[in-house]
Amino acid sequence: MPTLARMIVREHLYKPITGRVLCLGRQTIGITYEQFVELLKQENYLVSNDVLDSTKSEHDNQTRVGKKNSDFISDKVFFDLLGIKQVRSMDVSTYEKADIIHDLNKPIPKNLEGQFDFIIDGGTFDHLFDLRTAFENVVKMLKVGGKVFQWNAASNFAGDTYLSFGPDFFYDYYVLNKFADCKVYLAEVDVRGGQKEQWDIYEFVGTKYRYFYSKRVVMVIVLAEKGPSSTYSRMPVQLQYRDAHLKQEYEDNQKIISLSARRSYRGSARTKIKALANKIRNRIVREIGYLGTSEEKVIQGYRYVGKI
Repeated sequence: MPTLARMIVREHLYKPITGRVLCLGRQTIGITYEQFVELLKQENYLVSNDVLDSTKSEHDNQTRVGKKNSDFISDKVFFDLLGIKQVRSMDVSTYEKADIIHDLNKPIPKNLEGQFDFIIDGGTFDHLFDLRTAFENVVKMLKVGGKVFQWNAASNFAGDTYLSFGPDFFYDYYVLNKFADCKVYLAEVDVRGGQKEQWDIYEFVGTKYRYFYSKRVVMVIVLAEKGPSSTYSRMPVQLQYRDAHLKQEYEDNQKIISLSARRSYRGSARTKIKALANKIRNRIVREIGYLGTSEEKVIQGYRYVGKI
């Protein structure tokens, strides 16, 4: 979707995605060639004339959703325009012509360890059963300095996914396993119109958080970077159940993340007023712990970023 495409472009601008990319599941790119070129211009990402001339406007005729939308560009075109040439895909079956067939509920073969610089989980984790193995697989496949970009169901996906996640589920795992960076967001999505409108994005703070209520579809979006000391075997304990020793370990690892120069995603200019209003309300929430009825989304631990 455009929001996710924009986030990938921004990460590519901050720290270029080079080397080998792995997509967990073939990715449907829910925009046209013209729309993506315009998105790149909006983000000040310059595509050379040579790249534009050599990249054909190839339509997606292989993914399940893409086949129903003949104007969607293929995943190859998406990555080609970003100058990313080494892209592979993994899936549990051949139904969308992935080139690595593997069930992520099971350990990956040794030959896939340390092979990838960027892994995209485009809504795979919320369809799995053995999440411990899935996390270990992803971390093992990443090189040191490699990044994983994930988006999965957070709420209101009943009947479409096995699982719905809280943002702390991902954040706590990557913090406890000493990742060099981890940014987690919640996105409110309007499913009508194919999710093409900009999404409302909230950054997860990671400490002193409360419930996040919404009548809309909500997704959790994660960007995590593997560091030289990162592990994969530590299993987190949720915040309210940690003893003093474990709390200290989380705090120490959060300091590692705080050293990262990666900025949080920012919303469009037209949402700055709403973001300022939410900043004021969040300050009130920090002082009293709660504001308004359960239908309101200004809850301790979430910072409204804006529309992306």
